[in-house]
Amino acid sequence: MTRIADRRLAKVKNVLELPIVEVTWRDATSFHGWYSLESARKDKPAEAKTVGRLVRNDHHYVAVVQTVNDDGKTCENWVIPRPWVLRIATIRRGRKRR
Repeated sequence: MTRIADRRLAKVKNVLELPIVEVTWRDATSFHGWYSLESARKDKPAEAKTVGRLVRNDHHYVAVVQTVNDDGKTCENWVIPRPWVLRIATIRRGRKRR
């Protein structure tokens, strides 16, 4: 699992300097319809993957933004509870500051 400290991320002012990561995590799921009790007991959370720039990585949450505009504003921001995160893989390190 990638260990990028939240302290290091907090120092970055330009979103393009943040690393691009793939977060694999367990997501809550719901199933609609009529099921037997045995079937309901077999239901499991879904495994999801989210790719974006890592903006937060602490004991409580992992936050990733997927879209950045020309002004540096972000969109499609994901905040995932830390206990749900299975792994974080770095796709590309952040750009170096000039």
